[in-house]
Amino acid sequence: MRCNSFPHSLHYQVRTMLWFVSLPTLLCVVTVSFSEPTTCEDAQKACSVIACGIPVTNGTPGRDGRDGAKGEKGEPGQGLRGLQGPPGKLGPPGSRGAPGPQGLKGQKGDRGDSSVTETKLANLERELRSLKAELDHIKKLLTFSLGKRSGKKLYVTNGEKMPFSKVKALCAELQATVATPKNAEENKAIMDVAKDHAFLGITDEGTEGQFVYVTGGRLTYSNWKKDEPNDFGSGEDCVILLKDGIWNDISCSSSFMAVCEFPA
Repeated sequence: MRCNSFPHSLHYQVRTMLWFVSLPTLLCVVTVSFSEPTTCEDAQKACSVIACGIPVTNGTPGRDGRDGAKGEKGEPGQGLRGLQGPPGKLGPPGSRGAPGPQGLKGQKGDRGDSSVTETKLANLERELRSLKAELDHIKKLLTFSLGKRSGKKLYVTNGEKMPFSKVKALCAELQATVATPKNAEENKAIMDVAKDHAFLGITDEGTEGQFVYVTGGRLTYSNWKKDEPNDFGSGEDCVILLKDGIWNDISCSSSFMAVCEFPA
């Protein structure tokens, strides 16, 4: 009987059996193909029916997988440092600091030139002598024209009559005092200058009946008229020098000649 005369069902059974018989061999080939490269001896140990051949290598990479899930937000990064900007405006001045410690004492300097100082001092002395001589000359002219000198005092008048308060103010403005005789010679000098009734620098405005000098101090000389001072009318607190050189108390508000006294 020829082979092609086998029934169809029997032929199918034979093919199936051959498939199961060759299955171990196929598995061995697949295992060797997808494993790492092996030597011929290793292959023979794994499968005795496979002949040694060229070593098998890994296949080409597969396609990229799907994108993974979105990760968490990271920390802020630090950018590149920029260029230095222009200088800013000057700030307000700071508060004043505490004084520093005192420095060391310096060395003693050279002695100065005293000749310059001595020269200046000599020039000042000459100028003072010149001014004094000029002042003496002016005093002599005043004595001759307007005033009268007695000892170390010089008496002058402007020839005007005024109340006692104005006489004091006038003499003070001239850096002088109201004429005050302290002896008979000075009394006559004032009389000669005034040539009229003139106020004297004597008053009892402080204590009634107690006449004193306006510059201070009790009287050391007097030349009262008889029965004077009598404080007539309870208002005669000033003193005048009459034309004959006698004194009389009088009201300070009356107007009489102004005579001022300068130290000669």
